Amino acid sequence: MSMTVKVLGKIKAILLWICTSVVFIPILVILFNSLKSQGEALAMRLTLPTEFHFENYAIVMEQANIGRALWNSLFISVSTVAISIVLGSMASYILARRRTKLNKKIYMYFLIGLIAPLNMVTAVLTLKQMHLMNSQIGLIFLYSALVLPFTVFLYYGFINTVPRELDEAAIIDGCRSFRLFGSIVFPLLKPVTVTVGILNFMNAWNDFITPFYIINSSAKMPMTTLVFSLFGQFQRSWNLVSAMMLLIILPIVIVYLLGQKYITAGMVAGAVKG
Repeated sequence: MSMTVKVLGKIKAILLWICTSVVFIPILVILFNSLKSQGEALAMRLTLPTEFHFENYAIVMEQANIGRALWNSLFISVSTVAISIVLGSMASYILARRRTKLNKKIYMYFLIGLIAPLNMVTAVLTLKQMHLMNSQIGLIFLYSALVLPFTVFLYYGFINTVPRELDEAAIIDGCRSFRLFGSIVFPLLKPVTVTVGILNFMNAWNDFITPFYIINSSAKMPMTTLVFSLFGQFQRSWNLVSAMMLLIILPIVIVYLLGQKYITAGMVAGAVKG
């Protein structure tokens, strides 16, 4: 019996290593090719460069204005995270604590947003009516609306695990609504807040389709859209394309690694009740 368990354990380990390699091999190809010469990178092989060309990153930063695009992506993603956390946590607190029929219907309306697809035609027409087309503010508002249902879902379940006695004790001590939430309840939501922040940041940073329809000015484009628009310019220079792709991947990997321990805790807690 113990031999069978050991064999199954080894098989699972092998399968996990295979799955890991499927993810990491393309990243290694991009990393190696970003440091090769133009001719060597055309082969797109998983081999170390014969000579390291770190200047590829300097060329990309200078010619493609990647620095500006990085700032645009950072501004859009961080703003989306901030708006979704503030609005989602406050809305979830009211919906979880006041279980009226109206609030239950509002919560179900948010849940519909988890499965309802984005209608880009309606979104574009709405942004045009609000004079927010080709603006980062319009894109931030759209992203915030898209991630709000999932944000409310996670916060709602987590808030249900926070004892109501804390609210009652704070009210008896003279705590008003905003101070009660900001000073007592919100600090207890740290695990789910980190989870929401990381996931919403990743969604905003990695998205390509939405900015492609909303932003048409290169000075306002995030990284994903700018790389696509510059692909024709660098289509024979796969070393430069790989450098640009690595610059897109690196920030999101850093954010994920810094907060990965909170993701599972926040996801599980947000799905326990509600």
